[in-house]
Amino acid sequence: MFMALHPCERCGDESFAPVVQQVTEDGVLITRYTGQCNTCRTVRDFRFRVDKEWADDEQGPPLDPDEPRFGKTDPSEVIDAGQWLRAADQILADTPSNILGVSEAEWRERHFMFTAAAECVGEVAKFIPDGADTVPSTAFWTDSGREMRDRVPDRFERDKLEHLRGVCLELAARFAG
Repeated sequence: MFMALHPCERCGDESFAPVVQQVTEDGVLITRYTGQCNTCRTVRDFRFRVDKEWADDEQGPPLDPDEPRFGKTDPSEVIDAGQWLRAADQILADTPSNILGVSEAEWRERHFMFTAAAECVGEVAKFIPDGADTVPSTAFWTDSGREMRDRVPDRFERDKLEHLRGVCLELAARFAG
């Protein structure tokens, strides 16, 4: 998701076919994604620290290509709350919800995308402290995240997030296998 939120600085294209490696840098396990932009061939390089829980598990993070998951129980350290909600909005805007005339491949893709939108909203909710009803201002550290919060602050309330996540899950269920 972080890579999709950070398109090529030169041309703006999000897509590239990265080589994925797990490496140790300064004693920290890193997953590295390196490749050329599909449009302008600029080298793109992303490095992510592997969660300690996953690093200690010989099997690594649970991977199910049909069910997107973005993190464990703690809030993200690389994508802020506003960016997560913007990602959910983009998925919902780009994914048709009609069920007529949909191929099997499109059916699976839509299930995946609506589930991903629900997971994005769930990531926003992780920023809300126990006993609080809204995402705190410290959860917005990027310009785009703060812009999202300032434009629609009430969308970062717990009840609104729970409702939106429920809608996303209902849409995903509509396309369940």
